[in-house]
Amino acid sequence: MESEKVDISAEPDWQWCLVGNIVEHEYGEQHELRNGTKQFRPNAKVFINMVFGGMAHDSILVIGTPKHSCNYIEIVIARKCVGNFRLQKVFKPIVLKRMNQSKWNWWGNTDSARDDIIQFLEWINPVEAEKARCKFINIDSPMS
Repeated sequence: MESEKVDISAEPDWQWCLVGNIVEHEYGEQHELRNGTKQFRPNAKVFINMVFGGMAHDSILVIGTPKHSCNYIEIVIARKCVGNFRLQKVFKPIVLKRMNQSKWNWWGNTDSARDDIIQFLEWINPVEAEKARCKFINIDSPMS
């Protein structure tokens, strides 16, 4: 009888993640506006991890597709380069694989992970935090 190997480290089908887009930002002493960054195109979607807590999360760890490649990269960039922060479920297998291979702990698919992201959203983007709370958390309104 052949025994089947069970992969204990199986990747989840989805994970909660803080997501944003690369935005226009000021650069240099003349404060010129730049579209995108050295690594990412303007409006590129990036998956965000807030592991670098330093000075008000000025630097954030992101996974995204760089300008001149199709492969996802994991890199630390300035938070000012990212905007439109929001909560999403990530289903892309390549992104999930990249998150699981990372040396940093990424979000999970638990309710506590979702609540942690919503707490970050309250600080970064309060409007989106309220939308996420209404969309993903069933709040029973009292019938009075």
